[in-house]
Amino acid sequence: MRDIERFESKYRINYMDTLLIRKRLEKYIQPDDYSGSRGYLVRSVYFDTIFNKDFYSREQSLTYRGHIRLRTYPENPGAVSLEYKQKNGVTVRKRILSVSREEADRLLNADYAFLAQHKEAFGRLMYRILTMEAYRPVVMIEYRRQAYARKENNIRITFDSSIRACESNMDLFGIGTGMASVGPQGQVIMELKYTDFFMSDLKSAIGTHLLRQEAAGKYQRSRMIFMSGRNIL
Repeated sequence: MRDIERFESKYRINYMDTLLIRKRLEKYIQPDDYSGSRGYLVRSVYFDTIFNKDFYSREQSLTYRGHIRLRTYPENPGAVSLEYKQKNGVTVRKRILSVSREEADRLLNADYAFLAQHKEAFGRLMYRILTMEAYRPVVMIEYRRQAYARKENNIRITFDSSIRACESNMDLFGIGTGMASVGPQGQVIMELKYTDFFMSDLKSAIGTHLLRQEAAGKYQRSRMIFMSGRNIL
């Protein structure tokens, strides 16, 4: 189990600004080990309670809130993780448990029994949360990510584009049929992730003072689209 605690901030930018910012960043930070020239696909199935507790906690902008997701990378499907991400004020804590393909399929069918006897205490905690609060899969989200990383303060800068979602298809390992675009074509979500503080050279290269911080994440936006029947990003 991995346990990460850091600051995170999101910004919604257009495609041209993405190209300009990435070009300025090249002097100060390198792509991570997985990005390559095209980035990589990220696909997650998010879980929520029968009363959509996690969705409404974001709608109400509660200081302490979280979400649970099952994540894989379609171009590297051997890597699957169960993640519990919690926001407490300005910091975010993410706990990550590696699971097998078979275990992932069980989770997608709301079969959480194997977690009850898990060797990791976090696995047993997830069993209690998922069962006691009646969590079930609610939406699948996919996007392409370009990521940069620097060792100082564990800095990561990510650019997520081509965001798509679906509530009727929870096949995490399939071809992603039936997914709809989330937001207008060309919209990109940039995220800054770091411990302690964000380096000033990177802040200057990005020009964060010119950007508008994004309040709602991909999960929130995707659920809002399906609930309202329209694209609102």
